[in-house]
Amino acid sequence: MGIQKRKVAIIGAGVSGMTAAIELMDSYVVHIYEATDTIGGRATTLEDKTSQETIDNGQHICIGAYKYFFYMLKKIDGMEHFHILEKYDIPYFYNATFSSLTSKIFSGKFGLLEAIIRDSNFSFKEKLNTIIFAIKVQMDSISFQNFADCYEMLVHHKQSEKVIKILWEPLIVSTMNTPVRKASPIIFENIMLEGFLSKSQNAAFYLPKVHFGELFKGFESVFLKEENKIYYNTSIKSITENGDKFLVNDEYYDDVVVTTPSFITKRILSELPIEIDVPDYSPIVSVYFWTDTKLTDSYMISAVDGGFDWLFNRDKLIDRNSDTYSYQITTSDAVRYAKLKDDVIMSMMEEDLRKMFGEDFKITHYRIVRELMATFLADKKNNLKRPKVKTYIPGLYLAGDYSDNGYPSTLEGAAKNGFRAAHYILKRTAK
Repeated sequence: MGIQKRKVAIIGAGVSGMTAAIELMDSYVVHIYEATDTIGGRATTLEDKTSQETIDNGQHICIGAYKYFFYMLKKIDGMEHFHILEKYDIPYFYNATFSSLTSKIFSGKFGLLEAIIRDSNFSFKEKLNTIIFAIKVQMDSISFQNFADCYEMLVHHKQSEKVIKILWEPLIVSTMNTPVRKASPIIFENIMLEGFLSKSQNAAFYLPKVHFGELFKGFESVFLKEENKIYYNTSIKSITENGDKFLVNDEYYDDVVVTTPSFITKRILSELPIEIDVPDYSPIVSVYFWTDTKLTDSYMISAVDGGFDWLFNRDKLIDRNSDTYSYQITTSDAVRYAKLKDDVIMSMMEEDLRKMFGEDFKITHYRIVRELMATFLADKKNNLKRPKVKTYIPGLYLAGDYSDNGYPSTLEGAAKNGFRAAHYILKRTAK
């Protein structure tokens, strides 16, 4: 008679849950509980009935430093679905004119410095101060913990208002979903050191060619073997301890990995002796719209002077096979839009679009997607609230993207926590 495998319950089939499951599936019986009818968690797809197109609940920009997320994708044959941009070529709209952060020779950290030097909007003094600041960041000669927020830190290091607005604010807001005057300098440091100021391949932009459903479609065929299961449309009623086991709904497990957002985790763990400190959250609003005229040939444009953050060219990113043109606007830290009516939001966005592209286009359809609690607010206070992945209850792990890993709420942060939870279990049972 063979040795019975230990059983692990993973709560949530998002990026963290999938990563943990991939790591554990060969050594354990793994059951995933998912409240919806699909995998992906917050990185999911929707159907737009009017256009009859599949859209994502938001556009994600990955970078080459996404070690854990790409590790998971390789396991499910998802890595071929990316445009890889090794050099900087980022148009931005500033002072009623299109400019560009462009590197023609270098990539990685040297590409960033080249793009700064080439940018005619910056004075010689601004370029020099920005390069000195970047060098100090890489040399780890800045005490980031001494500053209340990124804005204070940037001003202290002689970054002008123009440089902050064009360069640092778009980077900080898009990666941290937090305003620059609140964003944690510690998290910013990690983003820069592991990504944009790291080796060339780490700083490359990875833009998905397909929707999330397509990106993750290989997961089930890899995971669903032997006794592994996914319970779709299954909410967690309760998780309790029973001796050295956990009772999840009506089934017993040796280990439990909870990957849900903190406010859901707090509810489902309410019967266990553990405190979940729910951080503040920040919304993201995405606007998908279709036009009768092409607006741009670029992959993406930073709207520095606009009321939104980024414009993505869906015709360049994915194969639509349509006689219309489609774009997506993403606004992070979207508090000002989150509760407005759709037509009001679209009117505000259209006003900015016409400043950028003129009057000679017609918006034929639009769809607005709100994520009111998209990510935790990555400020200094909330960063201190983040729990460890490994709890003091043996066998219980908190692997949501809000758990402490030095990153903001990103696909990489989620994958890293799922990976860490899985390896805590592997080490625990190897003893």
